[in-house]
Amino acid sequence: MKRYTLDPDLIGLEQFKQLTRDRKMLPSRQELHQEMDPRFAALRKAGIKTLGDLLRSLGSKSKQELISAQTGLSMDYLLLLKREAGSYLARPFPLSAFPGIPFEYTEVLKSRSLVSTRDFFERVQTEGQKASVSKDTGIPQARLKELHSLCDLSRITGVGGLFARVVYEAGIRSCRDFAETHAPEHYRFYMDIIEKNGYAAGHFSEEDIRYCIEYARVVAEADNKPGEMK
Repeated sequence: MKRYTLDPDLIGLEQFKQLTRDRKMLPSRQELHQEMDPRFAALRKAGIKTLGDLLRSLGSKSKQELISAQTGLSMDYLLLLKREAGSYLARPFPLSAFPGIPFEYTEVLKSRSLVSTRDFFERVQTEGQKASVSKDTGIPQARLKELHSLCDLSRITGVGGLFARVVYEAGIRSCRDFAETHAPEHYRFYMDIIEKNGYAAGHFSEEDIRYCIEYARVVAEADNKPGEMK
């Protein structure tokens, strides 16, 4: 069974370093590209081997102070690194945030403790589970399958309820499918869908789509690695 949020222990520190090196950083995070090799070497020496280790080690100010003392890395740098590391973890949100899903569907699912994207994605994965939920709630299986696809897409950092709907209407049904898209081409598709439907999507760029594709590739790769749902 797939997790909604990827297991950060499946991403090695070296892989995270390479992902960070390859990303075009916002001006506020440019420092993360400076002195990467010695800084990550210091983190490895402190016993940090995975993204999960890193997030746990930087989980509080006192822990950050300890790692700073052990590695000689500044608190400001460690805070930036924590934010970058945390960006790989999808944040669940209410199912009602998806346009096009009837209110009565989300309400009956809520009564079955299926409130968030995480709840639905992790508990309604198989065809048998969809059939059971359909029988229990009266929601057609086709709509449950649609909702599962939207939840799968929402596992990608930067993809909220509205953009998941836009991506779905472009014919993309999963995080894995999204990971194989091409930013320039699909950016145009998405803009056409937004304009056609009058969606209030706000401003986003082709570069934003590229970032989402990079995140999707990490999630899709993690899905293929053995790990326990936590």
